[in-house]
Amino acid sequence: MKVIDHLNAAKGTLFSIEILPPLKGKSIDSLFNGIEPLLEFKPSFIDVTYHREEYVYKKRAGGFLERVSIKKRPGTVGICAAIMNKFGIDAVPHIICGGFS
Repeated sequence: MKVIDHLNAAKGTLFSIEILPPLKGKSIDSLFNGIEPLLEFKPSFIDVTYHREEYVYKKRAGGFLERVSIKKRPGTVGICAAIMNKFGIDAVPHIICGGFS
């Protein structure tokens, strides 16, 4: 079901959850463990927030600084698929417009 379908079918206020993907290299189990207790509230869907890359400056030879982009969290589409597979609840990647120029 799409989010718009949840909205159209609602007979009252909807409840959804917004989460952050785990940091890269961390287990998705911590995310699942955080979601499980909230399922008793019957959220209509789960929104997975995307975080744009960050920049760090690395010192290079000759005293120059190089700006390097890093992504601290995995993509939202894969996290959404894992949530939908494990819990059978709709999950939506929350895409932001910043950082795509």
